[in-house]
Amino acid sequence: MDFTLLFGCSIMGLMAHGSAKFKWLEWILRGFICVLFLLELNAALIMRDSVESLTPWANAILFWMSLVSGAILLLPVRIAFSFFFTALDGIVSLRFITGPIRHKLSVWASIMNQKVFQPRSVPHMVGLFIYLTTFAFLMQPINPVNMQFPAIPLPVPITPGQLFSYHGIGLVLTSLCGVGILVKRNWREALARIGWVKPTWKHVAIGVGLVVFSFCYDLVWAYYTHGSADADMASKISNYNSTTFGASDNFSASVILALATAIFAGVGEETLMRGVLQPALGIFPAAVLHGLMHAQFTYAPVLIIQIALWSCVMGIVRRFTNTTTTIIGHAGFNLVTTFLFSYNP
Repeated sequence: MDFTLLFGCSIMGLMAHGSAKFKWLEWILRGFICVLFLLELNAALIMRDSVESLTPWANAILFWMSLVSGAILLLPVRIAFSFFFTALDGIVSLRFITGPIRHKLSVWASIMNQKVFQPRSVPHMVGLFIYLTTFAFLMQPINPVNMQFPAIPLPVPITPGQLFSYHGIGLVLTSLCGVGILVKRNWREALARIGWVKPTWKHVAIGVGLVVFSFCYDLVWAYYTHGSADADMASKISNYNSTTFGASDNFSASVILALATAIFAGVGEETLMRGVLQPALGIFPAAVLHGLMHAQFTYAPVLIIQIALWSCVMGIVRRFTNTTTTIIGHAGFNLVTTFLFSYNP
């Protein structure tokens, strides 16, 4: 996702919240979704043979995404999504355990008592459309046949400027617009909605614990990559990381890049995933998109699973604390790992 796409999503988010006061905004959004649905369906059914980049896998993703995107304009379909997301979140968020223990509810009532997707909400409908479109966009490049490593393209070293525009201001701007800042909510209300709160020492301690957990979790997956049937997997990951975060033996450059990655990526991703998407769609959908957003792993889908599972843990912590806590954990992990990747004296 580039900055232009994020800006477009931000405008749609503000329009969706504005539709509560101006009904015509809702119909503009519905019309826009309908037009995109028809264009995507046309590309998948009619133009598939004329677009060289549209592989059978990518075409299938485009086809099903177009159908679902069009279907969510119908209230019964959104009600079905609400039921599914709520049930899924009741399991992943551990409500089926905490509900009977803390609130004396039945297991089923514990799972279903907190609806995470409101089917009659225009912002939720638009948010689901953006989610599905982004999901399909990120799924198309993936190689579904080889779940190992066909290859990892070596990118140019990432710069603090890229982190600032995409992970930093881009994701935060989209998040604030997604909760209707200055349209539905003032600044204070918007920050509370996305879970930005002043951390207590308890939150800081939990955040540090997340850093330790992340290192241990990453170590376990490292045993898998080193023992994989693809003997080059570990070296490819190492090459990717050293190239992406390349700063050689320049200590100052390594520190700047590590700080930029920690602040911008940690804050931006957690604000969008845990602060905005999770309350609307649930822990698991947000975690899956978080995994897909790491485009370097589209050539290694098994590692998308690694990130998604880790993201589920972050989501559970978010449920019991706030987004600030997961930002501390995510940013802290990024800070240390990026420095180790970039500083190679």
